[in-house]
Amino acid sequence: MLYRITISVLLSFFSSGLFAQELSGYVKDKDNREPIPFANIWLNGTTQGTTSDLNGFFRIVSPKSDTLCISSVGFNLKKVALKKGRNTLNVLLEKDVKQLNQINVKPKIPRAKVLFNLIQKHKKENRRQIYSITDYKTVANTTVYIAIDSASKVNRFISNINEVTVESDDESIRFTPIYLAEKAINHTPDSTSVAFKKRDGIFPNLNQAIETLILKNVVVDMDFYKEQINILDRGFISPISNSALMYYNLYYNDSTMVDNKKYYNFSFAPKNPYNPLFSGHFVIEDGSFALTEIEAHIAKEANLNFVNGFRGKVKYKKRPQGGWFYDEQEVGLNMSLKINKDSLSNYSSKRMDNVTGGNWLISKTTRYSTAKRLSKVKASDWKNQPEFVASDVEEGNYDRVGKLKQEKVVKKVDAIGGIVLSSFLKAGKVDIGPVFSIYTTNTVEGNRITAPIRTNERMWKHFSIGGFLGMGTKSKELKYGLNLIYQPQEKDNFIMRFNYYDDYNLVSQDKYLRFVKNNPNTKGNSNFIGSVTTREKNPYIKAEKSVDARFEYHTKSDMHFEFTPYYLSSKATADVSFVRNGVNYDKYQNYGLLVNYKLTFHQNFDKYYFDRIYYMNPIPIVNLSADFGKTSIPNGGDDGLGFYMKLNGSVQGRIVMGQVFMNYMVNGGYLFGDAPYDLLDMPVGSMSLGYAKYRFNLLHFASFAHNVYTNVHLHLNGGGVFLNKIPLIKRLKLREILSLKIHYGKLQNSYKGVFDLPEYYTSKQKTPYGEIGFGLANIFKVLRVEYVRQLGSKFEGATFTDRNGIFFRAEMSF
Repeated sequence: MLYRITISVLLSFFSSGLFAQELSGYVKDKDNREPIPFANIWLNGTTQGTTSDLNGFFRIVSPKSDTLCISSVGFNLKKVALKKGRNTLNVLLEKDVKQLNQINVKPKIPRAKVLFNLIQKHKKENRRQIYSITDYKTVANTTVYIAIDSASKVNRFISNINEVTVESDDESIRFTPIYLAEKAINHTPDSTSVAFKKRDGIFPNLNQAIETLILKNVVVDMDFYKEQINILDRGFISPISNSALMYYNLYYNDSTMVDNKKYYNFSFAPKNPYNPLFSGHFVIEDGSFALTEIEAHIAKEANLNFVNGFRGKVKYKKRPQGGWFYDEQEVGLNMSLKINKDSLSNYSSKRMDNVTGGNWLISKTTRYSTAKRLSKVKASDWKNQPEFVASDVEEGNYDRVGKLKQEKVVKKVDAIGGIVLSSFLKAGKVDIGPVFSIYTTNTVEGNRITAPIRTNERMWKHFSIGGFLGMGTKSKELKYGLNLIYQPQEKDNFIMRFNYYDDYNLVSQDKYLRFVKNNPNTKGNSNFIGSVTTREKNPYIKAEKSVDARFEYHTKSDMHFEFTPYYLSSKATADVSFVRNGVNYDKYQNYGLLVNYKLTFHQNFDKYYFDRIYYMNPIPIVNLSADFGKTSIPNGGDDGLGFYMKLNGSVQGRIVMGQVFMNYMVNGGYLFGDAPYDLLDMPVGSMSLGYAKYRFNLLHFASFAHNVYTNVHLHLNGGGVFLNKIPLIKRLKLREILSLKIHYGKLQNSYKGVFDLPEYYTSKQKTPYGEIGFGLANIFKVLRVEYVRQLGSKFEGATFTDRNGIFFRAEMSF
């Protein structure tokens, strides 16, 4: 008897598991079989529901009721008994036709707008209730899969494809895991801490980049009570924002009664589908007018790159003491280099599930709980508790990831990706790089080849030794350098670096640029077009021998300190001379201390060995620097010279304004005391067709030289705010570009020049110099073209700048 009971229980369990599958179907008019859009579909006795799309299609996941209710304005309510094993359903609704004796037509505010105003009236209190919950726990599962066409050539490169992929309902498509992550987080009123974390991916060098560039931009906190949600570098207006009715068509579908409580169901769609807006539906509770559930999609017409489909869903749970709090958040993204061509409806709810070979499927599910008892449960076991009932990441997928990492083609892709992000190529226990310094050119050396190398974590985890050897085809001089890095602790709170080099450097080299650039290893403007279209070689370089020791300290509160004592010996070249009191000196030395304070406000970064790689986002980065030193001239030429100090500050970041965003970098500084002229601020251009990011475009290699200065670099991307409204043009998904660059400075008496300022520098003009640019971006998804001209006519005809020009930059974004 016990055996039979056990078998019956197991059969009931598995049959109920099979029964709790996804249910989909169509809602149509019984009379003419036309689809009924925005019909309200829910499970009887619950608030779980959805709406039909423009084709009448609907889908509900994991039904927990045996009765499905369907209603729509103008039709009779219909209840359908669900049968086990039935996954599809076609529903025919009868029209609700009533004859009225007399109708008095009066002006009336639409019901949807009345309810929307009530949502706004109660939004502040509902948001406050959610934010007041500060003691809770979350469990998040994140997966990234790539769809592989079974008949594609991928089978030739990966051995035994069936072992490392997962079957799908479509026999022609299989899925392989790219990235898997599980994280349990403990939230308290005082702090937020990761209690458990497990992560793996087939690209070890790219795991952090996948998290930063994709997951943190896409798989975000779907807080619809905010005015906008930042996804894919864009600000998506919330459908319940104060200004929502300016951007969305809002439809009141129906109301339902659950446990004697009324719930209102709405659908929403963008007025202009080419703008980055959501479409979907939400449910609010009567009385509190709080969100109980919302599902949002992104239309395929939206001016976004690489996005086939997006789905975000948030469920809220009513607390026993009143008020609503998060229950679950689900975010999914279907990405590919080329948008899928299909016959699906323009309505966006289907596009997430339209999968072809090469698509990336990104999914993250976060579940919330305020249960006190979880504090006594081991964090790694939270996912198995009833508060977090969910399908976890299968252990078999971790095995598949482990096997894929050993494939040769995967290792090659990982190596190339590591070069792009860190600028280093791994070769066993050593790294070759930075790769951008392998080939350079200048007037003194001609074409130069450099061999840079360092040891990596495979040799020593907390210590690295490296350097470079280089020689030019013209000068035939051997140039070299040595660097040592030591991290005494497991975390990078404290890092020590020692650097020595004998090399050539630009007179106008900005020593503070490495604090500003997102990747400190790359040189110049990271513009390939600029490097191959330079019309002149920069002649203003000098020979240097440099020794410095850097001491870096990173605090837990995201404050970063760097102390760098240095010694620098500079030697004149054919175009760079050091003249003092009529005497031409061959060389000079200066030594001092450079201090930098960086505040990042918890900005995301990737850690590559000892280097932190930052990315542009709405969180600003502030840098404050001070350079204190003294100049020495041989043969008694430095009599009476005192000390110098240079103060420099910068702030950079991004401002998101819906589909429009603006990147900015503003810096300024002040140099005073007895200092060589190469410490002055010297704004320059690249004299090429490449658009410069942190430099100017029309200036030549030598222009201004100021000790008091400020530089402004603004880049506005319209996101198609105007072009999306133009017929035919909007299909190209182009984006408007407006840029502004300004330099303003003076050469004051507080600066005491150690050497005469060369004549090719200008310092007397008191008028700000400016460049304004107009152009288009997202051309073929990778190209930006911009026309740049001077602001005003003050510098028209000047020998150190061009009047205007057309510039190009290869850049890619969502």
